Amino acid sequence: MSEAIPRGWSLEEFLAWEEQQDERYEFVDGQLVMMAGGTQAHALIATNLISILRPMLRGSPCRPNGSDLRVPVPSTGNARYPDVTIDCGKFDRNAHDASEPTVVFEILSETTKWYDQTKKLKDYESVPTIRQYICVSQEEARVSIWLRDAGGRLVAQNDLVEIEDKLSIVGLPEPLRIADIYEGTGIADKPTSGRRPPIGGLP
Repeated sequence: MSEAIPRGWSLEEFLAWEEQQDERYEFVDGQLVMMAGGTQAHALIATNLISILRPMLRGSPCRPNGSDLRVPVPSTGNARYPDVTIDCGKFDRNAHDASEPTVVFEILSETTKWYDQTKKLKDYESVPTIRQYICVSQEEARVSIWLRDAGGRLVAQNDLVEIEDKLSIVGLPEPLRIADIYEGTGIADKPTSGRRPPIGGLP
């Protein structure tokens, strides 16, 4: 779990301070939140996503990145580290922030799924370059998707709950296979529920 450390800094003060730290922190509502490590399933799903996306994005201005790349949220003063980010802005080898994040992924657990699909959703919605937000469960085959509409809102789509389903990514000509996202986790071997819950991933 993350550890909240009360501070009361501005986003600019946090960014300057974090550059001097060995650990990674998110900056949420004026507090420092130390980022804890994830499970093997979490790590493997993130690795699978990056491995799938890298060849698909080769030759384009976009790059897949892991959780080391920061996404500042100026409208709320927060700073987030998505599990996977597609960055389509100019490459700067020394930058700690995504230049132009267009798609962000979070890998959910039982303890984080509510937070990721409410608080983080609100932050990502306020970053205008983010066109798609995707939450991947590490407990079962379930992918929840939000797409930015003409009004600027990230709108929930139908969850993908079948291993045979395919996930369309903004800007990519080919969809991702859900089975490939879960490869090696054992989830792809489990029978699916065959039901599609209310959109957005929350009951």
